[in-house]
Amino acid sequence: MGTSGNHPTLRIVVVDDNYDANVAISRLLERSGFEVAGRAYDGLSGLSLIKSTHPDVAILDIAMPALDGLGLARRVKKEMDSPPHLVALTGFGDESNRCDATDAGFEAYFRKPADWPALQSLLANYASH
Repeated sequence: MGTSGNHPTLRIVVVDDNYDANVAISRLLERSGFEVAGRAYDGLSGLSLIKSTHPDVAILDIAMPALDGLGLARRVKKEMDSPPHLVALTGFGDESNRCDATDAGFEAYFRKPADWPALQSLLANYASH
């Protein structure tokens, strides 16, 4: 990992079927000194991208076509020897959704629109370890 700003750079993949949300979070990440290793717009493409780029973190939407974020998280955890940190960024916000995400392997859960300072802090914490 290189360094950018005050923290080491993390390689991050963003998987969200909403094009505008995907681009917006990617730009915020880049402006904050993180490297966006790639973007995907559905779960199956996201799985291929994560496996091919081996990012440090994958930020995943939950509701997506073909393979939802929960299924994607489960497959990443099962199929990769060194899976990335998994962060949910979704429109779903009730407690059962959070529990489902935790069960699927997510380490963190943010409801859209993301609490950017909290997400940035989490990523900086990942970068420092």
